[in-house]
Amino acid sequence: MVRPKVILDVDTGHDDAAAIMMAGRSDALDLAAITVVSGNQSLDKTLRNTLNVCSELGIDAPIYAGMDRPLIEAPRHAPRIHGESGLDGPVFGPCSCVAESAHAVDFLIKAARSAQAGTYTLVPTGPLTNVAMALRLAPDLAGRLAGIVLMGGSAGRGNVTPSAEFNILADPEAAAIVFSSGARVTMIGLDVTTTLVLDDERLARYRSLPSRAARLFGASMERYMAACRAYLGEFPAMHDPACVAYVSDPEAFGVAECRVDVELSGSLTRGRTVVDLAGVTRKAPNARVALTVDAARFWAMLESALRRYPD
Repeated sequence: MVRPKVILDVDTGHDDAAAIMMAGRSDALDLAAITVVSGNQSLDKTLRNTLNVCSELGIDAPIYAGMDRPLIEAPRHAPRIHGESGLDGPVFGPCSCVAESAHAVDFLIKAARSAQAGTYTLVPTGPLTNVAMALRLAPDLAGRLAGIVLMGGSAGRGNVTPSAEFNILADPEAAAIVFSSGARVTMIGLDVTTTLVLDDERLARYRSLPSRAARLFGASMERYMAACRAYLGEFPAMHDPACVAYVSDPEAFGVAECRVDVELSGSLTRGRTVVDLAGVTRKAPNARVALTVDAARFWAMLESALRRYPD
């Protein structure tokens, strides 16, 4: 069986780091490259975090810096949750990784066009600015990608406003471009990610694993958990790793083919992903929307990935 070639598009905070860990030693996919965008923190910080994680874990995928701001609005970051560095908690040693000189958007276009159609699956776990820019500059990418599996949105509640999830709200125009592009989009939103909750017992289990990744995961998640408990009143959800899990084992998720539109102008609902579950608009579906997940299979995938790294 041919493993899917994945390009991760990240704004590396704590759950992005976990997604990189999962993809970097997966036996179900091939991590071909990582592109970086502004989101959880400014681009210089999310890039540094990505380089540090890959250096620490010996992940040799090429890394490309991308867009440093949304298409229209000022950048929106999440320092209360991810800290001033965007990945507070872990202490990294000297970094052996260096970013490639090409811009992430240019790389995405070149990679998709130079390979056979259907070669790459794009997995964005942050704001969709890099992806939208690539699709605007090269609309043919929509048909050349095997798919776009994105973390963002919700068929129900938001997590930044009552309507909007962070990644979509950080660049709603970019999200609208992606959903309307004609690409094969799968939305892994809050409907499933908020059911994948990392509690104290599970964190202790993973921290005890004899691997470099487990130690990094523990240091990272200890800080992430404290912030989520302090500011959200809840244990942290494994938002971004859920996308890697979907590409690795799509049968672990229950999805519905739906029309998804992004609200751009509502004063109370900007950034909402309007998911037509009932088909009342009579519009053709443009996305698969994940609604359920087999949590036991997810946690097994995460633990298996952490165990594959050396001690």
